[in-house]
Amino acid sequence: MTALSASHLIATLYKDNHHWLYHWLCKTMGSQDHAEDVLQDTFVKIMRSKDIFSIQKPQNYIYATAKRIIIDQARRKKIEQAYLCYLAQFEEDWRHPSPEETLMAIEILDQMAFILSDLDERPRSILLMHYIDEIPQTEIALQLNISTKTVQRDLIKALLHCHHHSQ
Repeated sequence: MTALSASHLIATLYKDNHHWLYHWLCKTMGSQDHAEDVLQDTFVKIMRSKDIFSIQKPQNYIYATAKRIIIDQARRKKIEQAYLCYLAQFEEDWRHPSPEETLMAIEILDQMAFILSDLDERPRSILLMHYIDEIPQTEIALQLNISTKTVQRDLIKALLHCHHHSQ
């Protein structure tokens, strides 16, 4: 077949199938812009196909081509998102605090250690278990073999101590 007959076949395929494919793509993708992109990609792919003259059912062939393009785009987008998440996490992991931030954190930790060192053992342990280890008060009570009410009282005592000594 000649180039003229190939371009005539493409033009006929486009004219006969453009309308329904565009509407289906708009409905499927929810965006006219994306629909137009996939529509164009579909016909470009068909133009480049070596099997263009052996197409038996043009509408099925065009539909299958568009569907594969949508699936490929979804896969590509998923991979891009995973890569961007990886980069964001990588960037977070490699972000080092400034010297000023490091010094400030050390000073706060020193101050907290000093304040907590002045506290009785059980209230200090309860405070650390609850706020650092994120253990619920009922679980702390079970672990220390004391009542939940005692855990609450010791927690209040520890918080008041920290508040009083931090001012």
